[in-house]
Amino acid sequence: MPERVVLLAVDGLDWHRVREGVAAGRLPHLAAMLEAGAHAEVSVRACVPGLAGAESGLNSPTLWTTVATGQYYFRHGVYDFSNAMESVENPPLFESRHVRVPRLWDILTQHDIASLVVGYYVTHPAYLIRGLMISDMFGEIESDRTVCPPAQCDVLARTLGAASYADYVRTIGMIGSEAGVREARGEAGERLRAVAGEALARFTDLTDGEIELLLNTPDNARLRRMVEYRLLYPYVRDDRLHRLFLDRLSHKTWRFATVYYRLIDFVGHGFWTQGHTLPETFERTYGSIVDRAYVWIDECVGQIHDVLGPGDRLVVLSDHGFCATPQTASIDDCDAVWELTYGQHAEPAVLIAAGGPKTGRIDGVTLLDIAPTIIDFLGLPQARAFDGGPVPGLLSSDVPRALSPVEAYPYTPPSGAAGLSEDEQDAVLKRLAALGYVE
Repeated sequence: MPERVVLLAVDGLDWHRVREGVAAGRLPHLAAMLEAGAHAEVSVRACVPGLAGAESGLNSPTLWTTVATGQYYFRHGVYDFSNAMESVENPPLFESRHVRVPRLWDILTQHDIASLVVGYYVTHPAYLIRGLMISDMFGEIESDRTVCPPAQCDVLARTLGAASYADYVRTIGMIGSEAGVREARGEAGERLRAVAGEALARFTDLTDGEIELLLNTPDNARLRRMVEYRLLYPYVRDDRLHRLFLDRLSHKTWRFATVYYRLIDFVGHGFWTQGHTLPETFERTYGSIVDRAYVWIDECVGQIHDVLGPGDRLVVLSDHGFCATPQTASIDDCDAVWELTYGQHAEPAVLIAAGGPKTGRIDGVTLLDIAPTIIDFLGLPQARAFDGGPVPGLLSSDVPRALSPVEAYPYTPPSGAAGLSEDEQDAVLKRLAALGYVE
């Protein structure tokens, strides 16, 4: 069987927290990858020239599109969360139709190589590739455009234990919507509260009674909203996409597979306690959320590693790390959820690769180099349009393949109407505002 590569896109994974967790024995699977494979502290700001400011340019849509294209944002076209180039008055969120150059899976499709793409940023609406695409909005909106081919929607929902995709969205999927836990009613509400309770028990030190009060007492509305947006939503979202990815990895037709995880980034913004002086009760109750989220991601890495075969490559990548923000307001002094942001994006990003010939530290890697490296590994020529290049020894030999480069891979963006309705756009924007990403 041809060698394959799996890219785990872990938003916000931070080198300091990874090394701390490995040293403490909390992250055995990442520790094993570090011991046997190669790693790099990846340069981020070099990939976003001209986007100045503390976090400007270090936004996920821009960086993950750069990872998948190997090109600067002014070439691929995704420079923020919303596309003011399409409408200044009411800019839409960036969608798959806005990406101007081919991403990895588009290039592979041109060579009849199958990909499995799950939850990757800016993939909604899902569009036709060789393989399967599950968009970043799967489970959050009632549309079969979250999957291509669309007929897989109900099949995937049954993998998650629902009767149909519509049934999934109207029940557990509500945690990923503006409705959230707080607006659920009836039987669906009971199920939602149960899932929320399980997640809170896993990631916090809240007692059963405290969990009940948090989820059901009106006086806790602000704190509950923060917990919903910054912990419950990303966990439930990542869990469903991880389970789908793990299930589909058993299908042996793909050669490139990727899945995107959001949890680490969201809890970093909401619960980054390092470097802060916080209310004692907050730190005691919520101070371990980030470390426990890293443990969960490590478990995901182990489960995926166990499915892979000899010769397969496994890559764990982040788009940035984290550091403490200077703001340390207490919960009681805040009028808006975004004021409770405790962490902000920082360099460097994390890269850990297992299965390649090289071990130990590799220097000089940027996010622009990831796509060219995977293209080289899969036996395809480089494009002169790439702004990065293959990293020697990361996935294959120390010398890139001696293939004549192409000028650029052709690409026509998927056509069609916008994938999100006005209400769905508003729901996503409210979530981004709750994280402090947008106003």
